Amino acid sequence: MRISLLNSIFLVCFGSLHLAYGQNIDPECACNLGNLWLDVVVVIDNSQGMGHNGLNEVAADIATVFAQSNITQVLGQTTRVGIVTYGGSAVVKYNLTAFHDTNTFISTIFDVADKPTTDTASYIYTGLAAAQTVLHDGRANGRRDNVRQAIVVYASDYKSQGQDKDPVQLAQQIKEDGIGIITVAFDQFGSEGVLAGLAKLATPGMAFTNKDTDLVGEIQRNGLCQINCFCPTAWTQYTSQFGLASARRFALCLKLGDIDAMWTAAKIACQHLDNSAYLVSEFDEAKHNFTYQFFKNESGIPGPYIYHIGLSWDVSSQQWMWEQYVNQAKIPLSGSSYAPWNPGEPTSPSVYPCVVNQQLAPDTNPGWSTGNCYTVSERYACQLGACDTDHYCKSV
Repeated sequence: MRISLLNSIFLVCFGSLHLAYGQNIDPECACNLGNLWLDVVVVIDNSQGMGHNGLNEVAADIATVFAQSNITQVLGQTTRVGIVTYGGSAVVKYNLTAFHDTNTFISTIFDVADKPTTDTASYIYTGLAAAQTVLHDGRANGRRDNVRQAIVVYASDYKSQGQDKDPVQLAQQIKEDGIGIITVAFDQFGSEGVLAGLAKLATPGMAFTNKDTDLVGEIQRNGLCQINCFCPTAWTQYTSQFGLASARRFALCLKLGDIDAMWTAAKIACQHLDNSAYLVSEFDEAKHNFTYQFFKNESGIPGPYIYHIGLSWDVSSQQWMWEQYVNQAKIPLSGSSYAPWNPGEPTSPSVYPCVVNQQLAPDTNPGWSTGNCYTVSERYACQLGACDTDHYCKSV
């Protein structure tokens, strides 16, 4: 299937829904393309295998992917883009400081596509290595060190040059440095090996193909916007499944309190970590299970496990309420059907108004138990909103 520029532009206009804070639903990562803030190197296979027509289609796809981005050298919620081409060897066409506006980038990408190499070889290792250097140089003197980095590779073939230049090992090193890799297999001849090879290089969940019906949307929503959704240092991102690299990210970060505290003190301690932090909420079973696995993995203490969560009895409204960040209205538990109370719970809220997640026995799932807000000392879990296109983090 050819990449359709008109279809891609139409699909871009309908982004994914970003669920709002203040609801009984954990927020998804925002994907406001105009507020994307990344440093990206586009790596294009311009060998003979790609061909002039293929390069032109790739250029159209790249132009559409970045059409709504604010490409500039100005600091803030902006994106910088560099361009690398490769065949038998790689060439840095434009570094991260080259483009000052989006229109210039779009016209330039088509100029690059008009100049295919005569190389018959297509060694992706060379393209990745060049992109790694461009990103490293773009961080000179700490410039934009709060910004996530990404490499987007468009390849018509996948070939290794042996152990010394193994693209899988290089890609692993790049990803360990916190750089996301998005791959697009431009398969013109039905070679399944291209997609399989590129998938080994990509960040889990970010390997795409020109056969995808919504390629632009996939690259934007499931690639760039996911990379642009991250947590500050020492915080762990909430995902659809704990410990799964390809799990979908949510716009929430978790952190454990490493020492026991009463519920009231734990609440204040979370708020003092960051003015948007608060005791963790559990709106559904997925979040409940993630928090438990996170605590079990990170706390370093033996079970059965018990820890404070952000649920307490609100005297003024006479109902159970979830904590939110400072000056944000609390969320009623009644807005959700999920309430995994332990047997016999909740007890009298006037006596035991604060809630812990408690595993009653080593072989049981944890549930909610009530307790005194001042006399029950346990570990606790805090959460805050992730950095994403709706939440710019000046420092991380």
